[in-house]
Amino acid sequence: MKKIETELKDCYILEPDKFGDERGYFSPYFIQKNLEELGFQRVVQTNRSKSAKGVIRGPKCQAKIVEVIKGSAIDVVVDIRKDSETYGKYTAVKLTEDNNRQLFVPRGFAHGFVSLEDDTIFQYIVDNDYAPKLEAGILWNDEELGIDWQKIMQENGIEEPILSEKDQHHPTLKENPVIFKREQEKYFITGYNGQLGYDIKRELLKNGIREENIIATDKEEMDITNREEVMRVIEKVKPDVIFHCAAATAVDKAEEMEDIVQKINVEGTKNVVDASLKVGAKIVYLSTDYVFDGTKDGVYEPEDSVNPKSVYGKTKYLGEEEVRRNPKHFIVRISWVFGINGKNFIRTMLKLAENHTELNVVDDQIGSPTYTVDLAHLLVNLSEMDNYGTYHVTNDGFCSWAEFAEYIFEASKQDVHVNKVTTEEYLKLTGTKQAYRPRNSKMDKSKLTEIGLEMLPTWQDATERYLKELEDEQYVLKRGQR
Repeated sequence: MKKIETELKDCYILEPDKFGDERGYFSPYFIQKNLEELGFQRVVQTNRSKSAKGVIRGPKCQAKIVEVIKGSAIDVVVDIRKDSETYGKYTAVKLTEDNNRQLFVPRGFAHGFVSLEDDTIFQYIVDNDYAPKLEAGILWNDEELGIDWQKIMQENGIEEPILSEKDQHHPTLKENPVIFKREQEKYFITGYNGQLGYDIKRELLKNGIREENIIATDKEEMDITNREEVMRVIEKVKPDVIFHCAAATAVDKAEEMEDIVQKINVEGTKNVVDASLKVGAKIVYLSTDYVFDGTKDGVYEPEDSVNPKSVYGKTKYLGEEEVRRNPKHFIVRISWVFGINGKNFIRTMLKLAENHTELNVVDDQIGSPTYTVDLAHLLVNLSEMDNYGTYHVTNDGFCSWAEFAEYIFEASKQDVHVNKVTTEEYLKLTGTKQAYRPRNSKMDKSKLTEIGLEMLPTWQDATERYLKELEDEQYVLKRGQR
């Protein structure tokens, strides 16, 4: 593939090899290695749009490779990355079904095109899922950009441009509130060896963030209870976003070691928050359904009063209060988490199924399981926004622990009968003592849709995908042992 520089930094015209004779031709649409060299890490979606002559469109704000497969169009790209040497400049490239040209448009560019013929079909591949709230645009005829639309129209016989209502009312470049940068942001993760921290890093890598821009730490790399160490490490890195996943999460053990849990969940969080304020970073803090006492009828709203009854719940709420000192904060309450990198309820049930045909499982605690793959995807999208505040995020739907267990056995084809018992019955049968657990952990997630994000898939769908991930993990382990 031939790569031709344009007037804009990092934006290229691409000419794939073309082989043909009197029968026709063959040309590769895309080659993964070539895309990676451009910084285009993955193909998430391929889109097509059909336009009449004179139509001006502005595709979504994603990195993309564009081409015309029928008709012709003038593709116009503006560099809107504040730290780029070509900020505010534009390039215009003619794409036709015959000239075998594509255009690579990185993230941080305003991009649109005008169709030169009726029934022009424009095709592009994108590197990320579409998030409506993250979409932005600038006014197509912003005078300061200097795009000679009149000349383009006259040369191609277009009397009047055809635009959507939305495209007619975008802000000018100076008025545009969204800030893009050429240099990738830096992301800092605490608690990387946990289930969620591990998947946040995987999600960032999927999104094309370079490895060197993801600083993933656990206690060995940075002890959050060591204030001097936290300040030194974070000030050196100067991250743009901190995902604070590190915490003492052993709910029952917390009752016996309150001082240690307080030090980790409250003082450790205070240290991370102070460091975030020092470097001006956003902070994403993972909290819990345990901040509620579980006695409410119906679902808990993010603004509801809290009443934690366990040491774990109390310290996580005090951590929330520390995080609120940073104006650029996201507090995300989650529940019943499961992921590939650690212990969780699904793994426990599958392990017990190896030696049991019958299990007693609590049926009077109701909540929502949460798959860290889905959660990480949402958290990364949320971190790109400025809708700061407190959110509830779990997979969609509610169930009891017993219903969750039944579905795990059904989906994994395990012949295990689940006896549904109350919390009190379970404690009596097992002779164990537990920290207080909320009976009702149903949390309202509608605030996500209000800011343009999608709800997570159902917990049943998430469970099935996690079981498949576990199967793949076991296959890899078995191959490694051969």
